[in-house]
Amino acid sequence: MKTLITGATGQLGSLVVAHLLNRIPASDIAVSVRTPSKADDLATKGIDVRHGDFDDLALMTAAFKDIDTALIISGEADNATRIAQHRTAVDAAKAAGVKHLVYTSIIDPKADADFTYSAIHLDTENYIKQSGLRYTLLRNSFYADLLMAGVPHALETGDFGAPAGDAKITYIPRNDLAEAAAVVLATPENHINATYDLTGGKAVTHAEIASYIAAATGKPVSHVDLPAEIHSGILTSLGLPGHLVEALAGLYVGAKKGDYETVSKDIERLLGRPAESVEAFLKRALAS
Repeated sequence: MKTLITGATGQLGSLVVAHLLNRIPASDIAVSVRTPSKADDLATKGIDVRHGDFDDLALMTAAFKDIDTALIISGEADNATRIAQHRTAVDAAKAAGVKHLVYTSIIDPKADADFTYSAIHLDTENYIKQSGLRYTLLRNSFYADLLMAGVPHALETGDFGAPAGDAKITYIPRNDLAEAAAVVLATPENHINATYDLTGGKAVTHAEIASYIAAATGKPVSHVDLPAEIHSGILTSLGLPGHLVEALAGLYVGAKKGDYETVSKDIERLLGRPAESVEAFLKRALAS
């Protein structure tokens, strides 16, 4: 039984590998990466490092050779590119004889969601289901880690800005999502054709998040409800690609409609404990 993780040198993938090493031998783990030299540290641990690329069907099929269970971690690109890449990965896995696919999806995927990336995940979920392979869908909520991007400005000015209004979002630390993925990969037979909604234990507003930052740092911080066009302009000025700016703008539009405020207990069922709260995560991250 061999398990493969794609995107294993990325932020989520590297955490999944670390958690999986606590559960199964390194010799049972393979990784697929675009630049194998970046995974030298994994190779030294006894992990099978393979060259893979979601843009190359033949290369990806070779990467999936002799793999029983594979985790497909969603890439970063515009919708049309990522939909094609994910379909290539699924086709390659099926061609190579992979038996079980695990996929990092998004909470409440919809074709017409304001959070535009949601459509990618719905397409991939449906494509995986149509493949006939066993699957597990990990519908991840938004990373609490992303909130750290606004902290330097907040500490400098006292303003934690986002066009969020009083919307509530079930942010969850990336590390908890990685551990949940590792649990599934270590025991795929317990998660056949399952779909998990992986959220934080509480939906929080940006005003609450600002108060957590203030409490953790001892500095006055409050939420500023930025106009959407100002927020998008800031993101564009930082060099973010247009498709990402559009998606992030849509996230807040959807959140104001209540799209991302529903709490699920699935993470507790997988980990045997609640996810780390946003408050505890920020306190820990800011302390370090």
